[in-house]
Amino acid sequence: MSKLSQKRLNKEIKLYAAEDFKFPNLILRPHENNLYVWYFLVYDLKETPYEGGVYFGKISLPNEYPLKAPDFVFLTPNARFATDKKICTTFSGYHQDVFSSSWNILTMMEGMISFMTDTNQEEYGIGSLKTSDNEKQEMANNS
Repeated sequence: MSKLSQKRLNKEIKLYAAEDFKFPNLILRPHENNLYVWYFLVYDLKETPYEGGVYFGKISLPNEYPLKAPDFVFLTPNARFATDKKICTTFSGYHQDVFSSSWNILTMMEGMISFMTDTNQEEYGIGSLKTSDNEKQEMANNS
């Protein structure tokens, strides 16, 4: 692990583990044996088709993080993203050319939640699904 990666990840771990860290709808944790693997839990997305749902996923950070973008995968079916498939966003590994090291795991997950709940989504990239609100609510109920 590079010194830059180690310093950055330790800083992020301290931030997300702090007692006063409360971010609505999101829990972030690194894998206990591998800081390049993080897990997220998205929940309680009120006033969306995902209300009542609980969604688990994984973030795979490259060795060059924060200079290169990670990959995001949802492990829980949610009718917005394919399960066990890398998701294409401007902050994911599919777009290294536009990734900014100023983004951190939290800001990228904020973007992921925004992307997930955006009702005006016209384009569907790799890993995205086009489904109805009823299908999304059914998945939320089954999550």
